[in-house]
Amino acid sequence: MKYETLFIMVRVQVHTSHSQISEVVREGENHSKMSLSDTANINILETEILLSRVRNVNNINHQP
Repeated sequence: MKYETLFIMVRVQVHTSHSQISEVVREGENHSKMSLSDTANINILETEILLSRVRNVNNINHQP
C-alpha cells in the first residue's frame, strides 16, 4: 500500500448567533468536526484544516 496526500475542499453554509465572521471561523476551526471514514482500500491517517476562507470579505469586521 502506498501513501498519498489528498486535498479536499468543502463548502460549509452556517446559521449563527455570532456577530462577527471571525468568531464563526474561529469556532468552526476549533470545535467543529468533519469526518472521513476508511474504505475497503483506504485508511484515513490524519486530517486537518488547511485554509478557512470567507466568500463575502466585506462582512469580516462588520457589526450588525
